Amino acid sequence: MDLQSLRYFQFVAMYRNFSKAAEHFYIGQSALSRQIANLEKELGVQLFVRDTRNVHLTDAGAVLYDECELLLRHHELVFRKLEAAKSGASGQLGIATVTNFGAAFTALVQRYAAAYPNVRTRIDDVAFPQLSDSILHGVYDLAFTLDFEVPANDALAQISIGHDHFVAVMREDYPFPPGEVVTIAELLAQRLIMPRHVDPPVLRALQLAARNSTEPSPGISFVPNTPTAVLRVELGLGISIQPRFISDTAFQGVPIRVCELADLDTQFDLVAIYRKDNRQQTLLNFLAMINR
Repeated sequence: MDLQSLRYFQFVAMYRNFSKAAEHFYIGQSALSRQIANLEKELGVQLFVRDTRNVHLTDAGAVLYDECELLLRHHELVFRKLEAAKSGASGQLGIATVTNFGAAFTALVQRYAAAYPNVRTRIDDVAFPQLSDSILHGVYDLAFTLDFEVPANDALAQISIGHDHFVAVMREDYPFPPGEVVTIAELLAQRLIMPRHVDPPVLRALQLAARNSTEPSPGISFVPNTPTAVLRVELGLGISIQPRFISDTAFQGVPIRVCELADLDTQFDLVAIYRKDNRQQTLLNFLAMINR
């Protein structure tokens, strides 16, 4: 499969528009269309349904779109390993995580880099839903995530690297009763903002309480990711339920108020996940460092 054609496909699928994708790559729309047609011919499937106004993914196109980011990253991984071998590096360790998680493991990675300076250690920002797949498919050696987000899969192992809990975060001037602790009832009376990609037990408890409540509730507004939730809070548009380590680091230049959650189980572990059959020495050294 031609990787450039795969990149073209990815951006057409993302924009749902051939002309915008062509502008992104500074090529003509007809040339882009030929590349996509060649890719469809090579794969033996139709990837897009086109009409006069819109472009839609077929079922086969949706499958490829879900996987193409990992395919491109795996290709990049192979070339990075080749470059590391040519430069004399003693191995490579690929780590996947998501935006805003850096503060939770920066010190650990710095210790590893200092202990193994000849290992090429890289960290990439990966979409939350792809973290586990990136490990299972061998694109990365290790991923940092939250314990409740790890899927049940016999091929995966996990190790705790720290404990944390969820808190309620709002602008300091957000109109909310004073106090350092909030109850379920107080939260349900507010506009709540949650990233769509996470499903912590504390959220499920709030949703259950909302269904059982006789009082009207503004409900929970779901946003695409954590940075969007942070932005909404900074704009004073509501309250978000966030891990404490994110509330301590993600809000820049905006005074915020952080409250503990009463009558809710807010605890969780930040974990590193990896494939059980990955016996790469660089990974084993990192896991040993976690255990120390």
